[in-house]
Amino acid sequence: MPLSIRALAGGLIRRWGLLPGGLADGIGDDDKLGDAVLTTRAVVFFPDPPENIYQLRQWYRALEALDEAMGVTVIVQDSRTAALVRDEASLPVIAAGRTRTVGRLLERGRVRLVLYVGQSNANAVALRCAHVTHVFLNHGDSDKFVSVSNQVKAFDKVFVAGPAAVDRHAQALMFYDPAAHVRIVGRPQLPPSAQPAGGLTVLYAPTWEGTMTINAYSSVQAYGERLLRALLADPEVSVIYRPHPRTGASDKSFKAADQRLRSVLAAHPDRASVDVSPDPTQSFHRAHIMVSDVSAIATDWLGQGRPLVSFEPADPGARVAAPARLFSNTPHLNAANIDDGVAVVRSAIADDESTKTLAELADYYLGGLSAEQATERFVAECESAAAECDAERARLGVEQ
Repeated sequence: MPLSIRALAGGLIRRWGLLPGGLADGIGDDDKLGDAVLTTRAVVFFPDPPENIYQLRQWYRALEALDEAMGVTVIVQDSRTAALVRDEASLPVIAAGRTRTVGRLLERGRVRLVLYVGQSNANAVALRCAHVTHVFLNHGDSDKFVSVSNQVKAFDKVFVAGPAAVDRHAQALMFYDPAAHVRIVGRPQLPPSAQPAGGLTVLYAPTWEGTMTINAYSSVQAYGERLLRALLADPEVSVIYRPHPRTGASDKSFKAADQRLRSVLAAHPDRASVDVSPDPTQSFHRAHIMVSDVSAIATDWLGQGRPLVSFEPADPGARVAAPARLFSNTPHLNAANIDDGVAVVRSAIADDESTKTLAELADYYLGGLSAEQATERFVAECESAAAECDAERARLGVEQ
């Protein structure tokens, strides 16, 4: 196929929305951005399609605080993502589908800081720019083995929630000095703590299936239906099911399993519900205990100070990143005791000695910072990183 025809076909496929799942449409305002100069000191580069927007959503509040301090522009490479962010956040958004456009925007103007919230391979589009400081935020903190990968070495700095992530980097990576690159900022996204009312409400918040055996932590297919049936067999128990937004993205059988779980819940409308809202706060405030997989939502739950039960991965090839104190110090559900899920849940709630353990885990994983304190720390670390960038540019003789 001649190049011109191939390009035309590719453009039509993008505009008609016929791209395979997981690919950005590459549609931007590039032709209108030729002379554009950014006046903000910070940029968030998010090259992914809408299916990963949950990664960016949880940072909106912190980024809006940063915007007040130094200005923030969001650069995306998908027109659908651009529309969502413009609708949901107060930040300026630029859709730049071409690599050269992204490069021009970062090389001109006042940009000193580029922030990344996901592990997309397309991050490399912005990482090519040498005279800005690249900061990896990630979109959650957990003991997933993929929470620490060699990809972090591409970033000048890595902002993490607490000492747990620092230790994770130290134990997982070769030729890497966390003291030089990793900064603790807490979790600005944490919902405020609250005491739930009423009878026993269990929040089941599993993760998605992952892309490889090593990160196959999801309990949805192996245990989810059995857990929900066991819980709802007790008339004094209510259940909230909060599925991960990417459930079924890599394996459609997990999407089918998710639908079966919803059917189980639908049979008990007075005691069961599904939460697919962008913000977990309401579910956190209603639940007395969480049942989860190895996942970032389990880490965030520590801010509530209430019990957690962890699923052991059903896939024997799944690995948990050391030191994994959260996983090691919470009660487990597995193939042997899943049908006794109510007993495990009630035992965890009755364990008064777990309060001290949960508080210690919260300090270790969340840095001992409230959401407000974490937001202040985040903004301060960003300002410090931008100042360091100015100093380095001066040293290298780069135009200020």
